[in-house]
Amino acid sequence: MNEETDKSDSAAAGEDASPPHPTFRHLVETFAVPALIWTGHLLNPVSEKAEPNLKLAQYQIGILELLEAKTKGNLTADEKDYLDEMLHAVRMAYLHACNLKRDTGKTTSPPTTEPTVS
Repeated sequence: MNEETDKSDSAAAGEDASPPHPTFRHLVETFAVPALIWTGHLLNPVSEKAEPNLKLAQYQIGILELLEAKTKGNLTADEKDYLDEMLHAVRMAYLHACNLKRDTGKTTSPPTTEPTVS
């Protein structure tokens, strides 16, 4: 392979594209999205299935709680509100998954069907 081929391969793979500017929101989402996947609230992007794992969800929530404790008093109002909202969302998703498991023995809801119009 030559250098020109290497450059075109990396360009095709998007390696020359600039990554987005890192923000506090991106940091929070780095831990919140996996928590929502592990609660079964979001589909696993690889398998495209709900694959809940409540222990891993609890771990991700714990990281967000650690982030909250370590940044207390150092966030803008918008950053604090966003972290609070995301923590609330993942905690509610976790509680829903726990309640579903307790009530049905399953950690995912059955698929819902679209209502049909007659």
